[in-house]
Amino acid sequence: MPETPAVPAAPEATTLLDAKAVLSAARDPARFALLRILADGAPRSVGELAARLDRAEDNISKHLRVLRNARMIRPARPEGSDGRMQYYEVPALFRTRDGAGKAALDFGVVVVRLE
Repeated sequence: MPETPAVPAAPEATTLLDAKAVLSAARDPARFALLRILADGAPRSVGELAARLDRAEDNISKHLRVLRNARMIRPARPEGSDGRMQYYEVPALFRTRDGAGKAALDFGVVVVRLE
């Protein structure tokens, strides 16, 4: 019987996330709050995130670095931005809805339900 050729994975699917890094990053209340804000897919600046969470920008930057190092978020450059401010977003690949239709982030190794 001939062997069925493997279907190549999409480039995004070949990037594996570290389960420990994702779990560690998502369990912190401040980082979970950041994920909830960023889950709509709109790029947000560090200043905007700090204002929404009523925290200092340097504190938010540290939390964003943990999420970025876990590859749960990425830097973004919104249209019309001048490049002086740093923006972040959750890649569309991770944004989804759970079985009940509620917002969730599916990192492959971990699904974070936001509602």
